Amino acid sequence: MFPTLPPPDVTTTLDEVIARLAAHEAVDGILTMGSTGGDRLTPESDYDLFVILAEMPAPIWQVVTRVVGRLTEVYFAPVAALERLVVEGEAVPADTIKATQLGWLRTGRIVFDRAGRLERARRRAGERRVAAVRERDAYAAWYKINYNVRQTRRIVASRDPIYLAAVDFRLLYGLAELLPAYFQLRREPWPGEKAALRHLAARGAGYLALFQACAHEPDRARKAELYERLAALTLAPLGGLWPDGATAATVELRPDEELAPGTIERALAFWAELLGGAHAAPGGGGW
Repeated sequence: MFPTLPPPDVTTTLDEVIARLAAHEAVDGILTMGSTGGDRLTPESDYDLFVILAEMPAPIWQVVTRVVGRLTEVYFAPVAALERLVVEGEAVPADTIKATQLGWLRTGRIVFDRAGRLERARRRAGERRVAAVRERDAYAAWYKINYNVRQTRRIVASRDPIYLAAVDFRLLYGLAELLPAYFQLRREPWPGEKAALRHLAARGAGYLALFQACAHEPDRARKAELYERLAALTLAPLGGLWPDGATAATVELRPDEELAPGTIERALAFWAELLGGAHAAPGGGGW
C-alpha cells in the first residue's frame, strides 16, 4: 500500500487546524471555499482549504484528511503560482485548475493573509478572463458521446453475457460523462456536480429527471434507451446524435493546438479519397 498518515485527532477543530497552519513559517495565506466557514454548512458538507505557501519544501498539491469527522480537502500552491495566476495576459483556459483557483479567489473567504498577497490577488482576480470552452474539447466530447451511443446500441443486442456485462460498464461511465458534457457543449465551465445539479433543477428540470431515471433504471435495455435519449439532449446545441449510418472522424492535435476551421472536413475528405471517392465529400456545414 502507498503511504498514508494515521487518522488525525478527532477533537481537533477546523479553527485549530487553520491556526496551526498559520503558525508555520512556510504558510503565506489560507482561504476557505464553498460552504466551509460560512452559513451554508450542512451535515453533509466537507471542508475545503486553499493554502498558499511561501516556499514549497515538498511537491505537495492536495491532502485529503478528516477534521472533526468531516472529509477535508486541502489544496496547495506556491506564492509564485498565485502571482502568475492573476497577472494580466491571455484568458485562463476553462475547465483547468487555474480557472478553478480564480473562482476560489473570487468567492472564497480569506482566513489568514500573512503579507496581504491573497487580498491583492483577489482584487486582481476580477480582471482575469476565463476563456470559453475550447472548440477542440467540445468536438472531442461530441465525438466521444456519439461513439459510445453507437457502441452501446450495437452490443446491447447481444446474447453473450460478457458483452452484456460490458454494456452495464459502458452505461456507468457513459452516463457519468454526460453531465460535464452538457455544460461543455453549451460553452459553460464545469461548476462541480452539486452546482451542476442545482443549475439543472432550476433551469433544466426535464433533463435532470431523465438523467435520474436513467441512473436508477434496473432494466438494461431500457437503461440503454434512456441513455441514448439523454445523449441526444446533451448534444442538442450541436444538432444531436449522428445520423444513422453517417461517417465521422476525429483528429490528432498537439496539446496546445486548437481545432481550426476545416480540419474535420479535410480529414473526412481524405478518408473519401482513400476509398477512391466511394463516399461523398463532406460539405461545409460544420458538425
